[in-house]
Amino acid sequence: MLQLLRRHTTASPSNDVARLRARLAAVSAESEQHRRLADERLRLHEADIARIGDRLRAEADSRRWCHEFEEVIDALNEQLTVELTHRGWPFLVDTTLTVNLEVAARGDLAAREAALVILRQAEDQLRQLKGVHVYHTHPEDLTVTARRRSASVTADVQLRIDLYATNERHARTAAVPLLAETATVLGRFPGVTTSVPDAGTFDISPR
Repeated sequence: MLQLLRRHTTASPSNDVARLRARLAAVSAESEQHRRLADERLRLHEADIARIGDRLRAEADSRRWCHEFEEVIDALNEQLTVELTHRGWPFLVDTTLTVNLEVAARGDLAAREAALVILRQAEDQLRQLKGVHVYHTHPEDLTVTARRRSASVTADVQLRIDLYATNERHARTAAVPLLAETATVLGRFPGVTTSVPDAGTFDISPR
């Protein structure tokens, strides 16, 4: 009898652990199932919103209410969690980035040449960004502060961003992340820092 009690006593904790693990596994599986159902409901909800937006846009096209449609949708989206899709219009956003370069060069001319080598490489990379057009930077566009063995060079790099937006305000907002991306590209070059202009200074025009 004593031996049976000892066996029962020593076996009981492991059984409790096994039952606890089984319960935790069941709870975890149930939680995962609820998460998947919630994700599926969200996906279906977003698909419904997209279908509503497509139907409204088609109706606006047939009735030639395009401008009015965009204004209504823009105002409505400020109150929605899942936004209705915009029809969008092509806009051009013109702006200027101030690029500062530190180059190892002696004298004004050598500093300009060294800075232009870096700027040409940077401009080529910026042109790879979708919708970003870069104007050619000329030597006379540079401001040089020469020191004994190095120089600080400031360049105004002019950009034009081609994008779709519902109105001028939306175009101004949509250009900001693209400009941040250009600053990131420029920042990969050694000795280069960039000042991104305020969105209020952008020159916006319909394309």
